[in-house]
Amino acid sequence: MLIADPELGVVTDARRRQRRRRGIVGAAVLGVVAWLALAPGPPVPRHAPLRLSSSLRYLAGPALGADTGLRLIALENTGRPYLVDLDRGTARLVTGFALPGAVAPASRTTVYPLIPSGAGALAFVRTQPCTRCGTTQVEYEIGRDGVARRLATLTLGYHQTFTPAIGSTAGWVYTWPHRGPCSLALEPGSQPAVRVPCGGLYDVSSAGVLIGNGLLVDPTTGHVRLRVRTANSLWLLRGTLALEATGPSGDLTNLSLVDLATGARRVLGWPSRLHFGLQPIPQRNGPLVALRFGEPSYPPSQAVAVWVLDTSSGRLTHVPGFPALELLKQSMVAWTTDGRLVVASTGSTRTVVGVWRPGERATHVRAVPPIQGYSSFVPLAS
Repeated sequence: MLIADPELGVVTDARRRQRRRRGIVGAAVLGVVAWLALAPGPPVPRHAPLRLSSSLRYLAGPALGADTGLRLIALENTGRPYLVDLDRGTARLVTGFALPGAVAPASRTTVYPLIPSGAGALAFVRTQPCTRCGTTQVEYEIGRDGVARRLATLTLGYHQTFTPAIGSTAGWVYTWPHRGPCSLALEPGSQPAVRVPCGGLYDVSSAGVLIGNGLLVDPTTGHVRLRVRTANSLWLLRGTLALEATGPSGDLTNLSLVDLATGARRVLGWPSRLHFGLQPIPQRNGPLVALRFGEPSYPPSQAVAVWVLDTSSGRLTHVPGFPALELLKQSMVAWTTDGRLVVASTGSTRTVVGVWRPGERATHVRAVPPIQGYSSFVPLAS
């Protein structure tokens, strides 16, 4: 999820998923199994394009109760993490980091990514003294008390990138020297690096790692499990399931749920009136995926719509309160371990957090300290 060299074209973090990867990775699986049609899911409304003159408001809803038990580890872009207590309405800097006075890309020190781990979160502090230098990465574990504990330090060469491993504090180190073979190794780990195809590490799921022009690779052996070839957009979800987005240039118009192992696919339609971009956010241990549709040019702000896909049934559910005006780069959604969807939505004058449990008719909302933004956060439930 971290990029050591932008020229490598390695895209694995959540921030790059906000940019559409059309023309890079796809979802048409070639193999001995022909495409199978899954049973069609419930009908999905196809909305007309949303007019820029349509009246949208910033996210609002019934007041959130006083006892949510939720805390957020949140940061804006690559800045310093904060501990936000929803019930107390407070925000304070996470302690325990060894950070310089300035934390931003211009200062050569960044904090990214921020990912859930156990009952807390993992944060990675990266220092790169020059554009073509290697990187020193320090991994921290942040607890519910807002204190960071140092776990490990890793030195990466200029032609190496790091992606956190699923369900682990270790990560995959991908080496692409441009001259000579490419390799993948789990660090820290006892197994030697394995040779893998070159082309950049694009995504990771429990099914493997996605490399180059659509090769799903076993990270422990380097063997290619599947070859995926198309000019559309593809996101790995869980297991062998992936989400495919298709449409003419500049306007995505259709979603499909694809099983990369069997070739089975289910056409979902396109539930949102917003078509510019899409970001899927899967549950950690469940079948649901939040779909965040964005529109960066929606005067007087930007706009977001949120739907939830049940990958077991193919059903799409609208999240109440959306579409809404929102600053895309200062907002995000995430799942709690107990199945609640948490929305951090920043507007022109205030930031709110909305909490919605699938099946409820409303998203309950509360204003929170703005800090520097909520472009990445991990909700911690008591």
